[in-house]
Amino acid sequence: MRQIARHDVVFVAGTAGEHELTWSQKAHAREGCHPHLHGPRNRNQRMARALDGAPDMAAVLHAFAAVMAHFEALRTLYPRDADGRPRAVVVASGVLQVDEYTSDGPATSDELSALTLRLAEPGFGPDDLPLRAVVVTVDGRPLHLALSLHHFSADTTAARIVAERLARLAADPGADLGTGWQPRQIASFEGSPSGLRHAHRVDAHDRAMLRQSAMPELLVPGSHRGALYNFVCLDSAAVALAAAGLAKQYRTSVAAVLQAAYACVLAEHLGIAKCVFNTVMANRQTTFAREAVAHVAGRALVPVDTSLGSERFPALCRAVDAALVSSSSVSLREPERYARSLDEASDELGRSADNPYVVNIRPIAPRTLIRARVDRAQQDFERALASSRYGRFPKSVDTYAGKLCFVVWDMSETAGISLGTDATSFDATDLERILRSFERRLVGTAIGGHVARSGSFAGA
Repeated sequence: MRQIARHDVVFVAGTAGEHELTWSQKAHAREGCHPHLHGPRNRNQRMARALDGAPDMAAVLHAFAAVMAHFEALRTLYPRDADGRPRAVVVASGVLQVDEYTSDGPATSDELSALTLRLAEPGFGPDDLPLRAVVVTVDGRPLHLALSLHHFSADTTAARIVAERLARLAADPGADLGTGWQPRQIASFEGSPSGLRHAHRVDAHDRAMLRQSAMPELLVPGSHRGALYNFVCLDSAAVALAAAGLAKQYRTSVAAVLQAAYACVLAEHLGIAKCVFNTVMANRQTTFAREAVAHVAGRALVPVDTSLGSERFPALCRAVDAALVSSSSVSLREPERYARSLDEASDELGRSADNPYVVNIRPIAPRTLIRARVDRAQQDFERALASSRYGRFPKSVDTYAGKLCFVVWDMSETAGISLGTDATSFDATDLERILRSFERRLVGTAIGGHVARSGSFAGA
């Protein structure tokens, strides 16, 4: 794979101006994100995506111009003021450089991953646009996009949204990008009286939830150097089928079904009956359709009473769904107030309040999940289970050190589930056991009595 061209994409938008940093951007700064540096502290979000159809390079470049004009976060520069603090300045126009790489054949995921990493390595200057992009072509035909986004401007979900919009517009230049909150609107709301009142409600909610938590604290390594961070990943069509079927059957959300099953398995593994999850949610005008890139970090503490158990799984799913709905507005905080509140809550609890278990479940609409594919026949689940893939790999510890992190990274034909934690809390074998139990519990609940008569799931 080699670079053969560099294209200048000119974008012009109707909005510009300066605004306060959003809560999410301030949180990145507080957590030690240094996006202007070289090396590992230069944290960016990277994304690769195949292009649908057969767009030409002109259509792809047009898509970049339209997406840059649509998303204010991609047009935001971060110069520093006299005190060295970053400001957010949205520009109305500019030029994005898009590199064209050619490959002898379709790029592999490893090659695309390496390419996105190279894009992030130089770091982003305060006057750089927060997006770098590559189009990979084979015989002159664009096949893949590779993106690296400045961490102040996007999370993983937002990077995926940008890639999806680019691919959609490349295939259909007239496609509608929709509307959504922009960073200036978010910052304005956060500073408004209603936004501040909401932040205070969040503080009261989180304190109450933390007091109810029976979740044991995970260990935090004394030194990040040399510490291992274990990940275990599951790619399972059976989980997707079961989650879709149960959500429809119980008239609840897929997110609630997944979290209920995970809560049961984790409580069983740890020997506890109640827990509080730190659930990362989108704070959007519509829950299932986030259009803006910059976002408010939506973190809501949700109590889960696992004593309902598997025999009352429908009731547990509905209880979790109700908790998620009631907590969905609990997603804005004043960073300084929040930091003080965590310290005060830690004193109340006698342990760190900054260590709840994290559940990242992307907004999932049951109606769009595997349309007309929910067949609860036992043999279909057996075939799906036979194709399940598990993987494990260690990496250096990062910002999730000491936390058990549950991430649903896709819900389409398969459900990708990742668990990760510092090796001092759980090793990879523990995590794999939890994931296998999670899959078995969902599938067993979905097919009902069949699971007792089948040996297919023994040791699944």
